[in-house]
Amino acid sequence: MRKEIAVGLCAIGMLLLGGCNEETQKAVAEATAKSVALGQESGTEVTDATKQTATKLAQETAQTATKAVATVKESATQAIDEAKEELSKVVVAQAPGDRGKVLFASCVQCHGEHGEKHALGRSALLAGQSASDIANKLKAYQEGKRNVAGGGALMQAQLSALSRADLLALAEYISTLKVTQ
Repeated sequence: MRKEIAVGLCAIGMLLLGGCNEETQKAVAEATAKSVALGQESGTEVTDATKQTATKLAQETAQTATKAVATVKESATQAIDEAKEELSKVVVAQAPGDRGKVLFASCVQCHGEHGEKHALGRSALLAGQSASDIANKLKAYQEGKRNVAGGGALMQAQLSALSRADLLALAEYISTLKVTQ
């Protein structure tokens, strides 16, 4: 850029000092043309460099934003999981006798609200069974040792996260369900 300005100033200086003979005018015209051409090339280079820099910054900003969203999402998921765990402890702490009822909520879809349904249309009714029988069956399902009517894998998955105390609380609750007509 400085070079173009210097060439332009030299051309002007030649005009002022040397007069306006034909040879001087030709030299000034060539110098001016060269100066203009160099200025245009330089301007194009600057424009291209600016576009490249802007594109690069936009890409980096997008990557940073994507990482930030992933971090926030991960933090939110972790916070939700922690809140669920705390809520579960609160429910158990507030009503330990109702733990079986809380756990049975995930059984209702297949077995019915009162244990009155044949799960998948094939299993025995839960209502009317003793707590010890139910506890033994739940434990066998959990360990993968029971598969009545093809529901073993489903039952094992449903019971996999439950502790022994949870199984007993669930069995105790189910034993309170009565067969309805």
